[in-house]
Amino acid sequence: MDRRFDDIKPEIDKGKRFLVVSHVSPEGDAIGSLLGLALALRAHGKEAVAYLEDPVPDLFRFLPGAGTVVHSLEGAGPFDATFAVDCGQKERLGKGFIGLKEPGKVINIDHHATNDSFGDYNIIEPGASAAGELVYDLCKAASLPITREAAVNLYVAIHTDTGSFHYSSSTPESFMKAGELVRLGADPWEVSKRVYENHPARKYRLLGMVLSTLDVVDLNGGGHAKAATLVVTQEMFRKAGAEKDLADGFVNYARGIEGVEAGVLFREAGELEYKVSLRSKGGMDVSAVAMQFGGGGHKNAAGFMLRGSLEAVRAKVIEALKGEFGRI
Repeated sequence: MDRRFDDIKPEIDKGKRFLVVSHVSPEGDAIGSLLGLALALRAHGKEAVAYLEDPVPDLFRFLPGAGTVVHSLEGAGPFDATFAVDCGQKERLGKGFIGLKEPGKVINIDHHATNDSFGDYNIIEPGASAAGELVYDLCKAASLPITREAAVNLYVAIHTDTGSFHYSSSTPESFMKAGELVRLGADPWEVSKRVYENHPARKYRLLGMVLSTLDVVDLNGGGHAKAATLVVTQEMFRKAGAEKDLADGFVNYARGIEGVEAGVLFREAGELEYKVSLRSKGGMDVSAVAMQFGGGGHKNAAGFMLRGSLEAVRAKVIEALKGEFGRI
């Protein structure tokens, strides 16, 4: 029997009104976990408010329940409990949540090894492929019904965070749970079409500009290990008519180059401010690099914000990558 949720089930049983939140700049796991849990709670007869500081990206607006997500919590409390899913630090839940007066008990459900355990209850499982896996486990443990609509969301959470089951995080358990979610109504082909074959043309216009910035650097002085960097600027977004979420996944083009140990995307977030996304495909732990700059993530996928000119930011990140590669 799964005992991880023994303290959480009573909170669900006695509570009537719940808040479900996830991080700023949400991606598939954040949105799928958020909506999957909110829908399961609603199907269990509970009131569940799904909150994101940022809009749901166009790519995921097809998900059942996406239209119910709210982006303001003004006057929304009190709640009996709040579920925070797929978020390693409380600050990343956004200013709206931070300012909430009565969130109730905070139940932190996440799979990032760098999670700082900010909840009253903390279910942190770095071995899980996605937060969606843990939400699935919670639903089973707490007898929350996984409807077809909830199943679609949880399948998307697992499908996207495993890179459509390409990444090393794809475990027998993640395949088993995904299979059960298919049995419950998730359609793998429909999800794949929506997530991977439904992009607006402006995304590819943006990608063309970003790929033109490609640079490959030596990490160990012998040419045997390299990092590849890409840059996306505010001007590129304007020229392409693209929103910031359309750059999601671009870092994987850098990682995918032969001989590259780590891919880096520098996205200009403001004046002298960059969001840095890191991806690795070998033994390098990019979460250790991210933590040096106040960020976090997983061994093979991490990120952080850094202030400074592009040249200064890039130099700091490359130096940190060289240091981390030296520890392999």
